[in-house]
Amino acid sequence: MTLVATGVTADDLVSLSDQQIEHLAIRTIVPERVSSLPLAWAPGRIVVPPQNEFLVSAPQAGLVSKVDVALGASVRAGQVLAEMQSPSLLAQQRDLLNAVTEFQLAERQLQRDQTLLSEGIISRIRWQETKSRFDKAQTQLRETEQVLTLSGLPADELKQLEATRRLSDTLKLRSPVNGVLLERMAVAGQRVDILTPLFRVANLDELWLEISVPQERANEIRIGDRVTLDNPKLSGRITQVSRNINPNSQSVLVRSVIEKRASGVLAGQNVNVLISHASTDYIVRLPTAALVSQEGRQYMFVRAPGGFAVRPVAVAGVEARDVVVHEGLKKGDEVVVQGVAALKAAWLGMGSGG
Repeated sequence: MTLVATGVTADDLVSLSDQQIEHLAIRTIVPERVSSLPLAWAPGRIVVPPQNEFLVSAPQAGLVSKVDVALGASVRAGQVLAEMQSPSLLAQQRDLLNAVTEFQLAERQLQRDQTLLSEGIISRIRWQETKSRFDKAQTQLRETEQVLTLSGLPADELKQLEATRRLSDTLKLRSPVNGVLLERMAVAGQRVDILTPLFRVANLDELWLEISVPQERANEIRIGDRVTLDNPKLSGRITQVSRNINPNSQSVLVRSVIEKRASGVLAGQNVNVLISHASTDYIVRLPTAALVSQEGRQYMFVRAPGGFAVRPVAVAGVEARDVVVHEGLKKGDEVVVQGVAALKAAWLGMGSGG
């Protein structure tokens, strides 16, 4: 069986009968239309947004007596991460109880002088002096309560301390948010100073991509461009393009918010992503097997009456196993994806099938 070609120029027709097409197992598909034009592949890193990342530090100097969570564990807001013993916590609790005593005394004196004033027994100046001492005691109490709150003492434990007047040198360090423990610096038995970092916790409901784009391609990036990756599967949109260049890598930082992601997408992961422009043009994706290169140009074989037309195409980008074409094909075209080599040989006038 001989394949007949009418020439070797674009838009030629490779004439084949239905029997020849079946014998060569030629298969065609209607290309998949896509809404974006591939721009460039670029390395990136998955990061936690700064507003979702929290550092848990030692509110007092002391000894870490117990660590309750492991690295990578999911934690709830308010969950105890560790316990530490702090002598300075005892001093703050003592100050609070002294302030409570002074406040209660000043309150009773104010109530008594209020009664005496209403009965005309004391002057208003005397009552104002008592009221001033009450205000000072109240301010002092609120200050000492605030100090203990900043030291990590919850409101319920604060009220319990005021009620029972029982001191404790144990301080519980709690997670500020629902999230995951990304870093643990605390070790049981470790002595730490005030504000020593002990844990890093992050809420991973939202993740960002920080992409390094070569400076020569940076001007092509636009806010709203799409970012995609097949493995692990994710997609997002670009929200920021930096206005400065990294002097070491000569690249521009481009930030994207990840909108959809698979479970395998993890914070800190390095990935290679595809940046694409949104477009309303007729752009299609096909298997790379459909593409024919000849003398520096690209072609595809399109089903036509009596055989297959040789159609020149413009390639916008090459993905893992697919090619994206933005010129040369029309809606409804049936493009050859199997049997391309035989058709090319016939087109160039140097092949035959049997």
